[in-house]
Amino acid sequence: MQDPLNGADTAPSGDALERLTISRRAFMASTAATAFVLWTPEVKAAVELEGIEIEETITAYGKKLVLNGIGLRKRGYFKADVTALYLPEKRTTPEAIMKLDGIRRIQLNILREFTSSTISRIFIADFKQVATDDEFKKLIDVVGQIGAAYANVKRVAKGDVVNLDWVPGRGWMATHNGKQLAGDGTVDAMAINNELAYQIYLRMYIGPHAPAELRNGLLGLTRMNRVGGGTVNPEQP
Repeated sequence: MQDPLNGADTAPSGDALERLTISRRAFMASTAATAFVLWTPEVKAAVELEGIEIEETITAYGKKLVLNGIGLRKRGYFKADVTALYLPEKRTTPEAIMKLDGIRRIQLNILREFTSSTISRIFIADFKQVATDDEFKKLIDVVGQIGAAYANVKRVAKGDVVNLDWVPGRGWMATHNGKQLAGDGTVDAMAINNELAYQIYLRMYIGPHAPAELRNGLLGLTRMNRVGGGTVNPEQP
């Protein structure tokens, strides 16, 4: 009797059985690999500094941002925070960052506790140091708004995350552990639509008065260590 599809109704040879077995194994391996790819969760690339993991890409206000660099910020002998700078695309000079369109984010990953009075005092001192006299006088009301918002924070502790963003069309936005900073009894007091104020704030981190180690780190000019091994090499200016 013959099989209409395979010809004579005979047992397959040893070679045929071996080929069939190999084919089935290959099919099963391919199927398993495809299923693994489909069901494996996405692993986000991250770098590490002082035990803090910083994602290399984030989404803020519906826009993708890339990590430009990271650095350790100190207050005297104390480690204050791991600072990260996120931009729409990487830049290696302060001038290029200031001119860049789109969202910019300074992220502070807190390493020790600060009270609201200490935060306000440090901010005002740093802001005044990097602003010209005319700029500071022009922005005195803005500085007051920021001080009022900081006063509502009460304190920050190790592990807290503070984001300070420039959002075109909305202004200078700030969050503490995901909660919008507010002051003066308003809902959105930190939405300060004054780009000069934010640029002066950026000078505190990447301007000439900033510590060289912090500035170079945020400008992407120093090596970053990837979580799980490997490094992100410095960008060439």
